[in-house]
Amino acid sequence: MSSGLNQSKPRGFNLLTRIVYVHQAFSLALHGSGLSALLAKGSGFQVLSTGAGLVIAVATVIAMFSVAKQKSLPALVWLRVLLWAAVFRGALSVLTLFGASDAAIAGFVRSMIFNEAILIPLAIYWSRAVHGRYLACLRGD
Repeated sequence: MSSGLNQSKPRGFNLLTRIVYVHQAFSLALHGSGLSALLAKGSGFQVLSTGAGLVIAVATVIAMFSVAKQKSLPALVWLRVLLWAAVFRGALSVLTLFGASDAAIAGFVRSMIFNEAILIPLAIYWSRAVHGRYLACLRGD
């Protein structure tokens, strides 16, 4: 296999890394504030869903850092899993809308569509085989 010096970064690597960081920063802020509000109300599934979103966001930042800075191939696997888990968790969070007002539903749907419109392309991008080849080449695997 060729040396890591001859291997160039996949197209969009740096930009999509930054987008992951920014998206997860917003996710951390929103899930953190949402979790504190939900804990006061005591809504079971909503607390679980929001808590899972918070854990996924923190783990995604750690995985992204490990991929971008440490060139870790196992972290790339985790990044992929976490991004798809975030997409799936977002879709499941629709279940929290039962009994909500029309205004709450409309606001939730708008934010969910925006979130998924960012998450799905990120998950697809980081799932590309070129990233695994790039990191493997850098590590000499």
